[in-house]
Amino acid sequence: MKTRTHFAAAILACLLWPSLSMTADAGDRLLIWEFSKQSDTSYSARVSSSLPHVPEASVGADVRMRGPDPAVFGDPVSLWADLRLAEQSKPRVKRATHLKARIDGRSGKRSVSLDNSVTRRLQMLDTELRQNVSVFKEAASNHNARLRTSQSVKLSSPATRPAITARASRTDGESWQTSIALEQELRESIRLAASVENPGTRNRAGRVSARYRYSW
Repeated sequence: MKTRTHFAAAILACLLWPSLSMTADAGDRLLIWEFSKQSDTSYSARVSSSLPHVPEASVGADVRMRGPDPAVFGDPVSLWADLRLAEQSKPRVKRATHLKARIDGRSGKRSVSLDNSVTRRLQMLDTELRQNVSVFKEAASNHNARLRTSQSVKLSSPATRPAITARASRTDGESWQTSIALEQELRESIRLAASVENPGTRNRAGRVSARYRYSW
């Protein structure tokens, strides 16, 4: 019953957004649908639209399904909002700052985050620095809202498309968490990845994965 309620809410939101967009030119606020097949039994859909008279702001919903039972996903439906606070685009440098909010339908987890990114294109490599500060609340937890900070550096090659990312994050009351990841894209639809969590510690853990994505 709860799963049906979540999907009904998402469908209702999808139906309401076009009516919000009728007061302005269609080119200002397009309703965007994105469907993808991530595996033989895993699908996702995203619908989003800009807010009336505020092209820097957008709202949307994510719907995820796996297999015959949508409830297999912990949060099959999520609602989100994104406000672009600043943006700069030059041939070799791009900067962006976004204020984001998200709520997960099943777990009730809520979060608000400030995300800042800087991308520089060098002669052989692209570099990306990303910093994020978020406040989140677990609905099932008795704790107050918690603060999490994270930053990452990513180096990638546009020619052969490998990428290496180093990331560090910390949640208040917990120790720093670090990771190093290596990714390789193949034919724009297959991604191979290997990562090590907390390298140099006793709690280090490795992971190897392959992901296939098909969009229509």
